[in-house]
Amino acid sequence: MAELKYAIIINDIKRLISDGTFKPGEKIYSEDELKKKYNVSNTTVVRALHELVRAGILARYQGKGTYVSKSIINEEVIFNEYTTVPNGKFNRKTKIANEHTKVVAINEIQDARIAKNLQIPPENMIVHFQRIRLIDDVPWTVQNNYMAKSNLINVDLTNFERFNSLSEVIKELYGINILHEAMKERIQVEFPVKDKNNFKLLEIDTELPLYHIERITYVPEGQPYEYIESYLRHNFYSIEIEKKKQ
Repeated sequence: MAELKYAIIINDIKRLISDGTFKPGEKIYSEDELKKKYNVSNTTVVRALHELVRAGILARYQGKGTYVSKSIINEEVIFNEYTTVPNGKFNRKTKIANEHTKVVAINEIQDARIAKNLQIPPENMIVHFQRIRLIDDVPWTVQNNYMAKSNLINVDLTNFERFNSLSEVIKELYGINILHEAMKERIQVEFPVKDKNNFKLLEIDTELPLYHIERITYVPEGQPYEYIESYLRHNFYSIEIEKKKQ
């Protein structure tokens, strides 16, 4: 129920901004007002506000309150990712019959850069899952998933095949559907590619641009749970962004 009310608060505030009830730069309800209005806990209100701040829709100032961002950076758009293969173009939400995943390696590492993205001390152990996604046995994505070892206590990491779908393992072990949690993603074209091993894993002989996608998933809200770095063949991936008329 808390999840539902948290989403209701977010959607209601977005609607009030969209219809002009709250304009850019104007102060919105206080935490206490939201608690009374929706009959929810302070935790639920803070979670909703944090999500809206992180999205660039609201700005919070200590001692002053919460305001609509003067420059709302996240307009409502439809964002679609596509995989292009010889027999067609598929939305990434569509399961491709001849696509499968192979685990290359699972290692426990220490890495200050990865730790920073996970917001854990640099000396903490991290589990690195390296996997390849293939279509018709052609590798098109190298995916590196990183999770704090403390989130995988007493988990057997020796059975590689089990981790072909890491999201299903997390759901099975902890009841978390990581694909539905809050996340932030950055997509860029990398050229020249820094880590040449990606060409070997993707079975590419010539140096070509690769899509470099970074994603942080947050569980609970605001706390990084998983950091992912993926490298994709540029000719297998495309993005389409659609914006409706306001």
